Amino acid sequence: MSNVNQLSDTTIDTAFFPVRDLLNQQIQEGLQPGAQLCVAVDGKIVVDFAVGEAVVDSGVRLTRDSVMPLFSSAKPITAVALGVLVDSGRLDFDDPIATHIPEFAAHGKSAITIKHVMNHTSGLAADVLANVETTRAAVIARLSASRTIEGWIPGERSAYIPTAGWHLLGEVIERASGSSFEAFVQDFVLSPLKMCDTFPRLDPELAERLGGRLGLMHDSRHLPMTVSAYYAPEQLGRYVRPGSSFHGTARDMVRVYSMLWNNGVSNDGEQIISGEAVTALTARPHDGMKDETLGVVMDRGLGFFIDSQRHSAAVPYGYGTSASPLTFGHGGKESSVGFADPERRLAVSLIFNGMPGEPRHDRRLKRVLAAVFDAVR
Repeated sequence: MSNVNQLSDTTIDTAFFPVRDLLNQQIQEGLQPGAQLCVAVDGKIVVDFAVGEAVVDSGVRLTRDSVMPLFSSAKPITAVALGVLVDSGRLDFDDPIATHIPEFAAHGKSAITIKHVMNHTSGLAADVLANVETTRAAVIARLSASRTIEGWIPGERSAYIPTAGWHLLGEVIERASGSSFEAFVQDFVLSPLKMCDTFPRLDPELAERLGGRLGLMHDSRHLPMTVSAYYAPEQLGRYVRPGSSFHGTARDMVRVYSMLWNNGVSNDGEQIISGEAVTALTARPHDGMKDETLGVVMDRGLGFFIDSQRHSAAVPYGYGTSASPLTFGHGGKESSVGFADPERRLAVSLIFNGMPGEPRHDRRLKRVLAAVFDAVR
């Protein structure tokens, strides 16, 4: 086994050969051109490999160093950045958003806190508010001028909104730190964790520099699958989206989760955030609350989904039926998942570069995670 920070060649324990074979089978089924998997136990890498192509029919091999779209799988990075600011005393999870963005208080939103936004109980309106503008400043202005869902009391109901609230959280980080979101995340999360292949925003210039290392996202709902123009650098990379524009590797995300189950301490022994902050991020403040977007009961932390299979095996973006109840992590739109299982001292990141639709992705994901847990055992 290899240390998480001392990798050279692709690592795959023989127990994971069935996982590799399953991923290759799914490529043949047309679910994705390629996939990337990294697993660490006790901070030690047991598997770090990729299969398939970076771009369909290109002949360019997807590798463990390929930079992949993370979408909402990267929300925990932003959550950790907020934890850094809590540890430093520059904000509190219970702060109203308006404490840091005064204009947000318009139209009765002064009671919405950072915590409400992080666990999707704020009552903010639909994500369309965050996706129609061409600059971040315009997004914040539109969200500040918006109204919440009528009759919604923050903290009493839950509805997953993948983008809008995270723009606000990114702005809170900027105003509380006096730094740009990208610079703060780089200095206090990515660099200390040696996440050298993770980028908060992938614009066309960076995409060109990465060249064949970039694994583009594909629409695989129908064959032949095609590169998704909506998630291309020209579109997604116009400005940073703190909850959805990150690109990176499975290995880098495993570094995050290995740190989190280890009470905020990296594999190099550096305290990234306090154990108290980790507990706050990964606790269940709203146990058993139904998500009105997804239509199922889902337990949430602050920027994390907590294992919810005890409510229903049909919960989407879960961690498989073998995950322990304390497992926490986050999925990314029809394409990825990352999580830590503290009971097994396990960190996992799985990234596909094909979006086959929610039902097929859910089946694909559960099959692979079942094989991963079988291999770990």
